[in-house]
Amino acid sequence: YVKIAPSLPTSFIREGTMSSQAKGLHNFISDLRNAKSKEEENERVDKELANIRRKFTSGSIGADGSNSSLSSYQRKKYVWKLVYIHVLGYEVDFGHAEVLRLVRSNKYSEKNVGYVALSLLLRGGDPMMSSIVNTIRKDLTAAGAPSSVKSSSSSQSGGGGNDAAQSLALCSIANISGLELIQALHVEVQHILVSKSSTANVRKKSALCLLRLVRSSPDLVAGREFAPHIAQLLQDRHLGVLTSTMSLLNGLAVQHTSEYESLIPYVVHILGMLVLKKACAREYLYYRTPSPWLQIKLLKFLQLYPNALVENTGKKKNGNNSNTKTYISQLTQVVSKILTETDVSDSINKSNADHAVLFEAVNLIVCWGESGPVQLRDGAMKLLGKFISVREPNIRYLGLMTMAKLAQLEGSAEGVKKHQATVLVSLKDADISVRRRALDLLFVMCDTDNSERIVDELVAHLVLADAAIREEMVLKIAILAEKYATDLRWYVDTILKLISISGDHVSDPIWHRVVQIVTNHPQGDLQAYAAATLLVAASPRRCHETAVRVAAYVFGEFGFLVAERPGMSGEEQFRILHQHWHNCNAQTRAILVSTYAKLANLYEECRPLVAPVFTRCKNSVDVEIQQRSAEYAAMRESFSPEAVEDLLREMPPFEERRQSALELRLKEKEGEDSATVVKATRPSAEQQKRAAMNAVAQRAAEEESAAAEAADNDVIEGDEGEQDGPVENGDPKTSALVSTAPVGIPKEVIPAMRKAFSNLCTSP
Repeated sequence: YVKIAPSLPTSFIREGTMSSQAKGLHNFISDLRNAKSKEEENERVDKELANIRRKFTSGSIGADGSNSSLSSYQRKKYVWKLVYIHVLGYEVDFGHAEVLRLVRSNKYSEKNVGYVALSLLLRGGDPMMSSIVNTIRKDLTAAGAPSSVKSSSSSQSGGGGNDAAQSLALCSIANISGLELIQALHVEVQHILVSKSSTANVRKKSALCLLRLVRSSPDLVAGREFAPHIAQLLQDRHLGVLTSTMSLLNGLAVQHTSEYESLIPYVVHILGMLVLKKACAREYLYYRTPSPWLQIKLLKFLQLYPNALVENTGKKKNGNNSNTKTYISQLTQVVSKILTETDVSDSINKSNADHAVLFEAVNLIVCWGESGPVQLRDGAMKLLGKFISVREPNIRYLGLMTMAKLAQLEGSAEGVKKHQATVLVSLKDADISVRRRALDLLFVMCDTDNSERIVDELVAHLVLADAAIREEMVLKIAILAEKYATDLRWYVDTILKLISISGDHVSDPIWHRVVQIVTNHPQGDLQAYAAATLLVAASPRRCHETAVRVAAYVFGEFGFLVAERPGMSGEEQFRILHQHWHNCNAQTRAILVSTYAKLANLYEECRPLVAPVFTRCKNSVDVEIQQRSAEYAAMRESFSPEAVEDLLREMPPFEERRQSALELRLKEKEGEDSATVVKATRPSAEQQKRAAMNAVAQRAAEEESAAAEAADNDVIEGDEGEQDGPVENGDPKTSALVSTAPVGIPKEVIPAMRKAFSNLCTSP
């Protein structure tokens, strides 16, 4: 047993807060680290907690519940120990009064300890939180503070005496973030953020604090009223303030996008200063890249407004159309420069920063879609083509993922196809995450022209693929084969290959979809081809169970189409299926029982073969198999041959849903915003053509059925016309009996039926 206890952060050791008590606290930490078992550590923690509790409760207790006899040294030492014990995961349910006393202190060393403990030990819903709100508000809003509250950091940055206290209070509010605290103090936080007297450090912390509060209560800030204040903050020359403000702005704009659209020119101006003019303080240069984190936040904000270019270029708002054109021109220059000047660097850190900015710029181009400049899309595609062939796996991963997004744009398909060979190489990469992104890109770039090659490559690679990615590959191959199949026979062959190579990863929705497509397309010889192909596929004894299920369903529905061919008779179909009976599970056997019933109905020679199976299965432990066997066996004895024929006729076409089960499964696994899901939900030209053919066939069938029904009605009306004369001239009593014949269930029978129905429902 090795116990690794965390070290106390160095930020805790400030201005002598631990210099005098280091011995006691450090000895306690050393004891915990040297513990040889969990039991020994628990014993040491319990002993220390008992000692601290005794120190807090012995002596004179003040009105606020704290021990006034404790010195500042002792109170800070014991509270630090409670904080450390809490960090280790132990429950600390006392000492809050001492924490609150430290927070109310005017000394920075005590206030620092108090706010750290307050942030960790208290939660927003704690009852005593109301007693500390006024103290936090005082620290936030006090115009000045005693010199003892000053910290070295605030003095060096030129902050006032209240800088340190405000910073501690803001950090604590953000960490606790309870509803009561939010409602009580959010106005003060906003006031500090927009106040001109606040220092840069305080404005940074207040922006991040307000972001935390807004995430907890989205309607806390009114966008239209607050947008001008954000605009004022975006004109600050301090890059730290700008970075924090952009974090806040992104959080606000995600929730209320339209209310912050007026800030786009400010964002573009800052981006232009960083990218075009390299205007950046030296401390914010990261490997000669001006504040890459701020650039990323600016680009992310612009991605929230994909139609900004289209909407603003055609509008004249109060004579500001020239300004609009200016910032749009500046924005395109910025994005163009990011695309052209970003390259792979020898320094990993610089390369990572530059490429983070680059990929956000490409995401912005993707968001613009067709409204963006064509040259930018072409430049992005060319650049990404270079990145997906580099050796660095991180850059290759991001390149593949971003190219998949770019490939969704109209007119980008041909540019993506040029890199098909490179993407196929990435499909064999050692890193599984890179293989997944390569698979996604192949899925997105697939169309009618290259579908057969891509699907064949994926099927060939499936043999060597890891088990971790096989299920995903099978699902996407099945969707592509259905989506772009010019001949549905190729689709059936592809699914059978998937079953033979990786049958364990072919889920039920995939083979269900095969059955639906074969059933819904009676045109041509698809149904006969499927029956003949499955007869060959199911012939070997070592055949995957999924293939047996598909073959069983197809034989029962369309086996008669090939029964006249040599070696494909009904008896042969039964023999091929029944050889797998003992190796199948209950679900497959239930399908086989239904197929046997249909084969026995179609072929006289199959009835002696099927009857013993039904007899044995009447006593099956599986209720489904038992019920099916008993009903099918009794059906021929209980009903006329015509009724049996009607009951066992082939299934009608399945209802075509807007989304197939495979598309829904893909959306469930990858989310609605995934490039592959967007691709899968768009119907291909082949799918539209098949849907149109099915609609025409269905309409013709309906017209034929309506014509037949009308002819039958004419015959019935003619028969009734012939009988009208004799009835009218006959006995009026007979006529009355004919016209008032009872329809439905007689009223006197209904109570007995209700009782019988109740008995059926409740008795065993």
